[in-house]
Amino acid sequence: MLLASIIMHAAQPIRKERSAASIYHLLQGKRSAQTLQDAHMYGLTHLFGIYPKLSRQLFDQVAASVMNEAERYENQDIPYFEGMTYQTQTESFLYRLLLLIQLLSNHVREEKRYIPVTDNPAVKHWIKQWYRQEQHRLDDWRNAIYKELYDLLGKLPPLQAALFVDRLTGYQHIGLTPGQLAGKYNIHETDVLLYQTSTVHHLLHHAENKAAIFPYLAALTNQPVHKTRTITSTAQKTRTMLERGLTLDQIAAVRGLTENTIKDHIVEMAWLDGEELSRRFLSDTDASIILECAAGAGTKKLKQIHALLDGKYNYFQIRLALALRRGHGVEA
Repeated sequence: MLLASIIMHAAQPIRKERSAASIYHLLQGKRSAQTLQDAHMYGLTHLFGIYPKLSRQLFDQVAASVMNEAERYENQDIPYFEGMTYQTQTESFLYRLLLLIQLLSNHVREEKRYIPVTDNPAVKHWIKQWYRQEQHRLDDWRNAIYKELYDLLGKLPPLQAALFVDRLTGYQHIGLTPGQLAGKYNIHETDVLLYQTSTVHHLLHHAENKAAIFPYLAALTNQPVHKTRTITSTAQKTRTMLERGLTLDQIAAVRGLTENTIKDHIVEMAWLDGEELSRRFLSDTDASIILECAAGAGTKKLKQIHALLDGKYNYFQIRLALALRRGHGVEA
């Protein structure tokens, strides 16, 4: 089961330093300071938000199975994911593509009456806007989309490519649902959704990094919206106040929050902005000392690092130092 392999993959770097709930929140894409920090700290940003509709009940069931059969899953490869990069764009790109293919397929048969594959107003509006601009180039689009998808899907494992193709709806043809795909290929429905997400990330990665080669798929992306760094809205407000020169206690007073909460926001931002922000609260020398201690002990546990350094640095400083690793982890 793919989900089981992913849970095992996430559990390995986290080891015993976080609870199973932290992995659940990671996969679900919970936009909290702690989950974002965990994603960076343990090098798991690629798994962030890859399964937003994952239920806690299913997660607990699969996680228990993983713990009982750890050897079965620990060395299994998982497909390509880039969750934190494409989390906000995955669904919109997928349904733009699905609706576009449906439109192009019906157009070539001169069929104007069909039920759209999605009721999402934003996607339908985007397609309408696209149609106004490109309605005289539909043959070019149909041929190009086919060619680009044929090329990119051909780079995927056969099962993953087949799952995506069978999802497509066209002229007098209705794509299979996740449940139907699970039955046809004898896999869990959860894995169908995960493979679909992986495929979309694969398409997005090539469309955006090789736009000259895949210009038609690139045109379906939300540039540059997804490029915005992932940060909670409350942390963004703190950032704005920091840029205005307010101190920690001033920000806490204005926002009606504790100073520790403001520090949480700063650590969250440090994972994204690195040295420039951290230096305002921690010198390079002190950061090096903390990181050397963490590396020597092979841990990211704040309490353990704090004790090893005889309490010389507070937890805020230790968290800032770890943030400088930007998700590369502390070497044991």
